[in-house]
Amino acid sequence: MLFRLARAFVLLMAGGLLGCGLLMMGQVHSLHYLRQEVRDTFFLWRGIGKITFAWQDDMTKAALWADDIPESVLREWEHGAWAFLALGALAALVAATMRRPKPARRG
Repeated sequence: MLFRLARAFVLLMAGGLLGCGLLMMGQVHSLHYLRQEVRDTFFLWRGIGKITFAWQDDMTKAALWADDIPESVLREWEHGAWAFLALGALAALVAATMRRPKPARRG
């Protein structure tokens, strides 16, 4: 019984870590996309967007915010996402290879 509980906990931990890593990776790639969209916009429209920030829609605000995030922060965020993915994969591998202990022989 305790073995099944331990394996279930390791699987739950693996799923949580993999989910966090995938979520963070998706957020990082979305931010890279938004930053590229802002940089590809004509500089005058970018300036007008920053001046009239309060009246912009949510997607435009998010893109303008994403452009203000330093590249080093995004790089560290991506490293954290890869670490979550690696730890989650390792935990899933450990859970898959866990073997039930052999019962002790009574003699």
